[in-house]
Amino acid sequence: MQPVYSGYYLWRGAPNESDLSPETRRTMFPYFSFFLADQLQAAGYPISGADDELRIGHRRYNFVWYRVADAFKLKQMCVDEHGTEYEFRIPPPLVRKDLIAQMRAEAETLLPPQYLDCLRHIYQPFFTPVYDFCSPRLVFGRVALVGDAASTPRPHIGFGVTKAAAEAQALAEALSSYDDIDQALAVYNAARQPLSERIVSHARKLGMQLGVGIVTDEDRKFAEMLQSPAGILDWFGMPNFLAAHPNL
Repeated sequence: MQPVYSGYYLWRGAPNESDLSPETRRTMFPYFSFFLADQLQAAGYPISGADDELRIGHRRYNFVWYRVADAFKLKQMCVDEHGTEYEFRIPPPLVRKDLIAQMRAEAETLLPPQYLDCLRHIYQPFFTPVYDFCSPRLVFGRVALVGDAASTPRPHIGFGVTKAAAEAQALAEALSSYDDIDQALAVYNAARQPLSERIVSHARKLGMQLGVGIVTDEDRKFAEMLQSPAGILDWFGMPNFLAAHPNL
């Protein structure tokens, strides 16, 4: 199994709360925010500061900015200053300075003031290509896959840790319910593998907001709907998408 490149990547960083302007701290910092445009999505939310610091003024803001790029462009981006090419992603400290300069210049014309404020206080931004995959089975003999080894959905749903914990719990329950280990693993696989496929499929669907993966007119209408505040709240901000969208 190989990860599947989604067709987009995201610039990332986490500026200190204390470095941001009073206007940014007032209007955006306390919130999970989104900014949407054609083939573009930026998002952010407050996180702890150094040493898990949670005091006001000592936290950080997690900044992500999705950009579309084909596989050829991504391959060029994953080359460092010395010409060394990295297969899946480049280590953050080795992102080329020309790429960062180009990104900052584009941001000045594309992002709103609060996001620009965040970006200007990220001194070493880095990018993460978005991949996903789902294993066709989670059990191989006596080896059971959980978490990202079982399936890796795109980050739109923020479900990675929850999924891993639920799979670990399901595996423990299966092993404690059956004396025969192989039977227990088969039960675990039957319960979790189809759900993994559903989770990965749902995250791919949300990626249509960036204009990728669109095949049908229905896909196009869905992507347009995701450009609205209502679409964001109904699909990206859904606390329990598995229950809310049982037919996915």
